[in-house]
Amino acid sequence: MSKQPVIVVGAGVIGLSVANQLQASGKFAVTIVAEHVPDSLPPGTHESAGWASPWAGAHWRAWSSNWDHVLQDMELQTYHLMNEIADHTPEAGIQKAQGLDYFETLPDGEQPWYATKVNNVRVLPAEELPSGISYGLEYSTILINVPQYLSYLKNRFTGTGGVIEQRALSHVEEALLFDASSRSDCNGKTPIVVNCAALGNRVLGGVCDASMQPVRGQTLVVNAPNAKRTLTRIGSRFCYVIPRGDGTVVLGGSAEVSSWDEAEDRQTTQQILLRAQELEPALLPASMLALDESERVRALKANIAYVGVGFRPMRKNGVRLETQAYVHSASGRPFTVVHCYGHAGYGYQSSLGFARRVLQMVEASA
Repeated sequence: MSKQPVIVVGAGVIGLSVANQLQASGKFAVTIVAEHVPDSLPPGTHESAGWASPWAGAHWRAWSSNWDHVLQDMELQTYHLMNEIADHTPEAGIQKAQGLDYFETLPDGEQPWYATKVNNVRVLPAEELPSGISYGLEYSTILINVPQYLSYLKNRFTGTGGVIEQRALSHVEEALLFDASSRSDCNGKTPIVVNCAALGNRVLGGVCDASMQPVRGQTLVVNAPNAKRTLTRIGSRFCYVIPRGDGTVVLGGSAEVSSWDEAEDRQTTQQILLRAQELEPALLPASMLALDESERVRALKANIAYVGVGFRPMRKNGVRLETQAYVHSASGRPFTVVHCYGHAGYGYQSSLGFARRVLQMVEASA
């Protein structure tokens, strides 16, 4: 059967998820073109802050509001698919865990939509709520060891015949330079481009999306092997604790819109340490829990492996998910671009749902 060539621009979690979905269908000859690619740096070298995916927590905690039914669907599909991965594919770096969400106040006074959709849900009684919390939800969720999962996605893609070209593009039409249509199984078909370039779309020619902006996030990766559950406090004292399953835990966070500052903010580090040890006592050995607050913070600080700064790819109008017709400026050759970018801080927890939707869009354009 003749295959449709597809070029995916971007190798973050969205680009890799989309490329794997397309490749697994058996209908497409897929090439990824990206400036940043997992596992392309020497061991021990930190990834560039130029892409967000390596710096994520990550876990599944619904980002969508009670009225955003499209994003709800993307997140819920991903929740169920990642549960299957956790059950059957340990090398992916995904595992099940207990999740706790603490709300200082409930948006619109209504319980979150996912309280009736996810597994093993329990609404916490008032006597179990920490100070300043009005609503608490316990449920079964997903932890994602980000470096391991990105490697898994990359290796799965190349292991099934996918091709990766590590290049920076200045214009979306340059993706056609990596046209696979000359392959014997493509029968000369015009490629479809899938744009998953995230923040790169601010300056990518042919797109130049001014509604894209960075949201700076600072995290701490600490050694805390006793912490097994993921916790999030939503409100003015926002904080999260995300174990990676390897003895390290990601603590966060911050959300600074339009900031490109890659340097550690020491005040933010102190704030994260203070809030995190308050949120999850298991970050420290039981013998240290009797220490006063300042001593607990110092003890947790001593366990920091590194401080990370990343930039979430936020789009003011939400994710761009649409098909657009282009004409190559030199050849006059028409080609189609499917855009899928602008996932802000919910890329991982919605990635597989969006990948399924992009597959449908590419099939419709082929």
